[in-house]
Amino acid sequence: MDERVRLLRRVCRSQWFPSISREGLKLYLLLLVSTVRIGHEGQIPWGVLKRSLGASLTIERVERLAEVLRRYGLAHLRLTGSSHRARRQRGGATPEVRFTVLRPGGARDPTSKGSKQ
Repeated sequence: MDERVRLLRRVCRSQWFPSISREGLKLYLLLLVSTVRIGHEGQIPWGVLKRSLGASLTIERVERLAEVLRRYGLAHLRLTGSSHRARRQRGGATPEVRFTVLRPGGARDPTSKGSKQ
C-alpha cells in the first residue's frame, strides 16, 4: 500500500483530527497528493494553492496553516523567493512554496505532554 495512503489513514484515525480546520485539511491533502516522496522536499506553485484554497488566499494565511501542520507533525512549509518580505508587505506576492510531508511517525497530538510546541 502506498505510504501516502497509510499516512492519511493514520491521520484520519487520530483523536485530534477533528480539531484541524477544513482549510488546513485541504492544504494537507493538496501537499500529500503533490508530494513525490514522503519525507523529501517538494515544491508547489502559488497558483495551485490559490486555485485549491481560494482566490483570496494570502501569504499570511498560508503561514498560519503551515504552523498548524507543523505543530501536528504533518508537514513543513517554507515560503521562499527573492525579497519575500518586501513582496509580502506589498501584497502582490507569488512566493515559491516548498514543503515536506512528514513520515507517518511524525504525526502527533500537539496537546500531548511529550509534544514540542
